[in-house]
Amino acid sequence: MKKRRGFILLFVVLVLAGTAVGQQQLFMVDIGGLPFGRAGVKYEHMILRRFSVGAYADGHFMKYSGVSLSPFARFYAGEFTAPESFFVHMQLTAGTFNGPLHYRQYNPVGKDYYTYKKDESFTALGYGIGIGRQWMLTYRTGLELSAGFQYMLRITEREIKLEGVDHPGVYRLNGLTKGEPVDNWYLSGAGGLIYVRVALGLGWW
Repeated sequence: MKKRRGFILLFVVLVLAGTAVGQQQLFMVDIGGLPFGRAGVKYEHMILRRFSVGAYADGHFMKYSGVSLSPFARFYAGEFTAPESFFVHMQLTAGTFNGPLHYRQYNPVGKDYYTYKKDESFTALGYGIGIGRQWMLTYRTGLELSAGFQYMLRITEREIKLEGVDHPGVYRLNGLTKGEPVDNWYLSGAGGLIYVRVALGLGWW
C-alpha cells in the first residue's frame, strides 16, 4: 500500500513539476465523449522532445453526472516529436459523481439475483492507459484522436443490509466479478472501461 501511494504521489508531482518548465503548450476542447455523456478540456505541456505532461478536466452527464480530473504523462514515439506524432500515455483519475448504484442478492434456491438500486453521490479513483495520434493542423491549431482503457473504483459501500423489503438480507454492489452481472458504471459514462477522445484546440510556443 505504501509503495502504491508513493508511486501515485511521484506521478502527480512529476505532472505538476512539468508545468513549471518548457514553453510548448496546448489547450484543447474534447468532444469525443459526447455520445457517452462526457465533455471536457485538455491542457498539455511539452517538457522534452518526446515527453509531455498535462491533464484532462471532464464534466459528465446522462446516467452519471459529475466532474473528474485526469493528470497524465505522455510519450511520443512516432516519426515526429511532441506534440505532433503517435503517443502512449498513462493517467490517474479522481472524480465526484452522482448516479445509480446497483446491488444484488444471490438466491441459491432459484439460482437468480434479487436486485436493489439507489441513487447516491460518491467519489471514484482510477487509472488508465491510452494510445493516439496528434496533429498540428496549422502552426497553432492541433487535433488529437485517442482511445484507451481505464478502471474506476467507486468509493462507496460494497455491501448493504436491507430490511423491510420483499427480499431482506445482504446485498452486494455489482462489479466486474466473473459470473455476476456487470454494473452499468463500467459499460458507459464516467466509469466506462473504454474511452475515446477527439480534441481540437490551440497551441502556443
